[in-house]
Amino acid sequence: MSKGFSFNGKHTREMDILVADLKMPLVSNMKDTYESVPGRDGNILFPGWLEDKRIECTLGVRCTRSERIAKLREVARWLYTRERKQLIFDTSPDVYYVAKVAGQVDVEHLQGISLVKVAFQAEPFAYSVNKTGVSKQITASDKQVTLVNNGTYDVFPLIKVSNANTNSLSLTLGNDKLTISNALQTSDVLTIDCDGMTVLLNDTNILDKTSGTFLTLRPGTNIMTVEAQNTLNISVEWRERFL
Repeated sequence: MSKGFSFNGKHTREMDILVADLKMPLVSNMKDTYESVPGRDGNILFPGWLEDKRIECTLGVRCTRSERIAKLREVARWLYTRERKQLIFDTSPDVYYVAKVAGQVDVEHLQGISLVKVAFQAEPFAYSVNKTGVSKQITASDKQVTLVNNGTYDVFPLIKVSNANTNSLSLTLGNDKLTISNALQTSDVLTIDCDGMTVLLNDTNILDKTSGTFLTLRPGTNIMTVEAQNTLNISVEWRERFL
């Protein structure tokens, strides 16, 4: 018998539900393509993307015969969502999946318990419950920020720059470089969302003053270099992802 989980804001223990036969792939199916070339040994690999992860389990809903209909209706109401919701397993309370029940939910009635077969279709990653962040003052003699991604997959950070007085700003991380060609004043707050691919100066979109590539944090230690005319404050925030 597996430990329980929370989904859609409610835990299985709140509903007196047992969880069994939990099946979860270690890594989602990879949508790779292989092409054969006449006269050449083997195939050429064209790497693809990760597909959604399918998570299956059996819920043991404990109830008497007279309680059965009402209890199962309560379970159905809990499981039914129009959007994906957070799914957190007791075995890994530090991460959550973003999932929705997939397909038909079947039930088998036994003496004193009903067995409900459930399958979730989840995004291919588990996300850290807590975000990670680093803040630093950038000076002429110290322009680098160390960012450690303890996850097992790439993430796209949220970067905020404040207290700057510069005519331009460049951020370099690995092979990625992003340049802002708009002047920044000390009262401004520049927000760079590398996931949503937006750049806001205060509340104004300045994507047209931005060139280069939005930054990606790879698993492990990353060094970001900041180029500007004067001292500034920078903060970087991200949510780690796990395969």
